[in-house]
Amino acid sequence: MQENLSQKPIYDSAKLINPFFEEIKGLKENSFILRRMIYTNFKTRYKRSYLGVIWSMLNPLLNMIVFVIIFSNLFRFDVPHYPLYILSGNMIFTFFSQSTSEAMMQIIANAGMLRRVYLPKTVYILAGIGINGINLILTFIPFILIALIDRLALSWTVILIIPVLFLLSLFVVGISLVVATITPFLNDFSQIWSVIITLWMYLTPLFYPVNIIPEHLIGIYQLNPMYIYVTLFRDPLLYAKIPEPSLWLGGLIYGVIIFAFGWWLFTKNSNEFAYRA
Repeated sequence: MQENLSQKPIYDSAKLINPFFEEIKGLKENSFILRRMIYTNFKTRYKRSYLGVIWSMLNPLLNMIVFVIIFSNLFRFDVPHYPLYILSGNMIFTFFSQSTSEAMMQIIANAGMLRRVYLPKTVYILAGIGINGINLILTFIPFILIALIDRLALSWTVILIIPVLFLLSLFVVGISLVVATITPFLNDFSQIWSVIITLWMYLTPLFYPVNIIPEHLIGIYQLNPMYIYVTLFRDPLLYAKIPEPSLWLGGLIYGVIIFAFGWWLFTKNSNEFAYRA
């Protein structure tokens, strides 16, 4: 009897020896619930939409068309495969912005569940990111169609987007955990984050070429992690080019450090969420 009791999970997070690693263990034990939440939330998101899942592919396509019409006529940027240039950048940044924005709402929206059901709290954050990950994969369908129309010659370098998306995911999870931690303690943070995201978007080369940045500012500009991930994604996909080692190193450093920091911050404060959400 005592042996069975000793094997029971610890529900009081204050008694956990190391919340950082206990969260990983709990997440592994509840991986089925995570997959189920992603599936259920994805169905729910498009349940009442007439276009359903098609909207996740149509939305970035419409944004691309708007940007192409505005910027190709207004600024006349000389960028090869300009529609795909915009679409590829928009795919990456949309995944980032939507995942982090949804992460802020997950703890608040699931406040009742936090009080009644024991689950690793990272499940809620990762479920939201998982849904946006599916949307990112679906946007490759309109990308391929536009690539055929634009006569883009794809190369073997396309396979390099797999490690790029892995590094991007580490960064996105890390930032999502940070903003999800701040939100219960600062109710107005969602409005602040929307301003930050808008500024971040204009500081990332989504619809303009990098060569318009003044030479004395380019070093600082390239420290932007989203510049790194967008460039890592575009180079092999659009230009059959292996990204520079400095970009890979930057993407790895940002991904690992931000992920570790976000996981530490979230697990350190997660026992307070039920009382503040």
